[in-house]
Amino acid sequence: MLLTENGGDPLIGARLSDVALHDLENRVRRNKLIKKCQVFRDLKGNIVVEVEQEKPLARWINTSENGEMRNTSGYYINHEGVFFPLSESYSARTLLVSGAYFYNPQKLRSEKGAQVLELLRFLNTDPFWKAQVTQLNVDKDGEIDLTTLLGDQRIELGMAEGFESKFKKLRIFYDKVLSKDWSRYKRVSVKFQDQIVCE
Repeated sequence: MLLTENGGDPLIGARLSDVALHDLENRVRRNKLIKKCQVFRDLKGNIVVEVEQEKPLARWINTSENGEMRNTSGYYINHEGVFFPLSESYSARTLLVSGAYFYNPQKLRSEKGAQVLELLRFLNTDPFWKAQVTQLNVDKDGEIDLTTLLGDQRIELGMAEGFESKFKKLRIFYDKVLSKDWSRYKRVSVKFQDQIVCE
């Protein structure tokens, strides 16, 4: 479909000398879901198309001030912090992110944004937190709240800087306290150094 402009420029029956491989690559690359594309001829004269699709790290969902989803609009964020559109044909299983911080795509390219991006990568690679954290909300100032699967806690993480030590403290707290009663607390805060505040 992408190569032939939805059938408007068919390749079957065309002379190989008349096929502009560079133009075919550019057609495919225009699709925002494509990360890389290479078109070439093999030794038998076949046209070969190698495509690498964008891989989402997170999916931004549009929410209201009180956290309710507004509509199905949104976009994916890749590992480099680049925003790309949702697909009409599939929905990737990935971490949901929300909040005013993501209204400006340039914020992930700032120093503070690099820390948020690193946190997203961490949540996608750590098996425990990948299973436990269902949504990450970042307000306009960069303050982060997490929603968890078990116990439905809201975790106030604060700023993304130093998130590794916050998650180490939080993991100990989960193992020693929350594992005995997941519904014991509704809010857990690790915003402040050397303390965990629970309600």
